[in-house]
Amino acid sequence: MLDFLFWYLLAGTTILSYFLLRIAGERINQVSLVNVTTVALFLFSVIGTLPLFYYLDDYRYSIGVQDKSLVLKVLFYSCVNVILFLFGVIFVRKIMCLKPVSFRSADIGELSILQKVLLFFVFMLCLSMLLMYLRQVGQVALFTALTDGVEQAKVTRSNMGNSFSGRYHWYKLMMYDIGNILTFLCFAMWLKKKQIFNFVAFLITFSFSSFVALISIEKAPFVWLLVGLFLIYFLVRADGFIPLRKLAFFAVLIVVILMAFFSSFYGAVNIASSLSSVFSRAFAGSIEPAYFYLKMFPEYKDFLYGETLPNPSGLFPFEPYRYTVEVANWVYPTLEDRGIVGTMPAVYWGEAYINFGWSGVVLISFVVGVVLGLFSYLLSKIEINPMSIAFFVWLILLIKDLSVTGFSAVFFNVYLYFGCFLFLFVMTLQRKISLRSGA
Repeated sequence: MLDFLFWYLLAGTTILSYFLLRIAGERINQVSLVNVTTVALFLFSVIGTLPLFYYLDDYRYSIGVQDKSLVLKVLFYSCVNVILFLFGVIFVRKIMCLKPVSFRSADIGELSILQKVLLFFVFMLCLSMLLMYLRQVGQVALFTALTDGVEQAKVTRSNMGNSFSGRYHWYKLMMYDIGNILTFLCFAMWLKKKQIFNFVAFLITFSFSSFVALISIEKAPFVWLLVGLFLIYFLVRADGFIPLRKLAFFAVLIVVILMAFFSSFYGAVNIASSLSSVFSRAFAGSIEPAYFYLKMFPEYKDFLYGETLPNPSGLFPFEPYRYTVEVANWVYPTLEDRGIVGTMPAVYWGEAYINFGWSGVVLISFVVGVVLGLFSYLLSKIEINPMSIAFFVWLILLIKDLSVTGFSAVFFNVYLYFGCFLFLFVMTLQRKISLRSGA
């Protein structure tokens, strides 16, 4: 019976999601905020339950993912989330009549000299922040892995991020997020006009962003950097539509890169082991924390009723509950003793659930769809140039994190606001932003 319900939910959600995307005016191979987020939600929170339900991942099974009925509940919430998310988008486009303007590569303009000079100084600031960060951390996980082994590198990685003594978010903002925007921008400039200056600018910024992505031996940052460049290419060259054959080829390339990464840094000794590690982390590992959210709340911990939300400058009478860290410590009790600050983020409905139960999942899923529907409309109205394309892709990659982390981590963070500020400042440096019209 459980198997029938599992496949009924999986197949039904797949079919319904496809038709809801079409009603929303999206195509499956289209580069858009709504489309990429929907695909990410489906892959990481719906498909991700498959290896958990059938115990295909020995590691996840060994740490306690052994209750099929609870995995089925995770799938149910994930399916409800995707469907209500799309209903929120459709509400904006069909009820509010805010349909985005179509993207056309032929409309791409150029940046002014003043804008380019400003962006050069922004890159120099990013480079300075990287040098300051390296001096402060002392050890780099990438080099530690090569000299002292993976286990010691894990401790170093924690010191570089979760347990970093300084204000890590400012370093990450400039090194990773703004660095990626500049890399995307330079790539778009080079694709639009293949001049030596544009190529050199792209080569320098890409080298910078690649190094930043790899120094903590995390897999995702470098992969998403490549994904961003892939999206930029088809926005500049093909009106934002990706041929399915090229999409399949790129997916295989990403898997090969991840296999090489696991083989080099995580001790996978053969192709089968590397491939298993890739799919385990990408799919089962992304939704596995939601299993423990449902197990921990409210049986072992009462619902939080908003305590996961940020509390800027202590304005409200509560201390934000670090739920991703607390769940990790509950699942892995020895982490603190080993000096590792672990985290277990999950798809954004997980945060909604631990705050307000099933009603939170229903409400927040729809609201997020409405918010992204509005975002996609507003972005489509802005003139197209390398800066707007770079910002658009960076925002897509930021928002798609809703498939693997909480809504407060995406919508209430300095990266989103500062990225928007930089974009608007550059776009209005010499003139008002031109608004596009059309369907």
